[in-house]
Amino acid sequence: MRLELLTKTLETIRTVDEELGLFVCSVLLGLPAGVLLDLLRLLRKLIPHHVIFLACEDIFYLICLSFLILCYTSAFGGGDFRVYYSIGCLLGLLLYYITIGSFLMKCSDLILKPVHWIWDHFICICIKLKLSFVKCAKKSGLQKKNSQNGLPKPSQKVYNKNSRKKYAKHARHAQNQKKAGKSHAERNKT
Repeated sequence: MRLELLTKTLETIRTVDEELGLFVCSVLLGLPAGVLLDLLRLLRKLIPHHVIFLACEDIFYLICLSFLILCYTSAFGGGDFRVYYSIGCLLGLLLYYITIGSFLMKCSDLILKPVHWIWDHFICICIKLKLSFVKCAKKSGLQKKNSQNGLPKPSQKVYNKNSRKKYAKHARHAQNQKKAGKSHAERNKT
């Protein structure tokens, strides 16, 4: 039993060369972490965010970075987490940020200026379309109200038996008023 335990511990002990190789690989692991950070930075430049969304993005980035280190530890470190994996990853991220990342951000500024110009004009066109749509909707609403003035009132509709009697009564009353109005107008003429 002790012999098996001793052989297992001897298997997990690595030489200095192996540990140095794992450290160098963890520094290289900082490159994809830097690319992910640049993608978040580009997203922030393209679309302004509220502070809460910025915090959520940062938390998402840290979770992705932790998952990246966890996968590295499982695949290459034999499941043994070493602090220098994280230190190497952060060192690789810093090297990426200073060299390639700064160059890419300068290039992204040149690329994003036309994109911002296009985006601003697109938003301006959308606002103008919205305003014209609202004007048309208001006009059609007024026309709808005006067109409803000539329609018969619900009590005058003929499709109900009870309303037929009311409609007939209203129709007779309207005819009587017209006759009375004509006769009154004829009286005034003479």
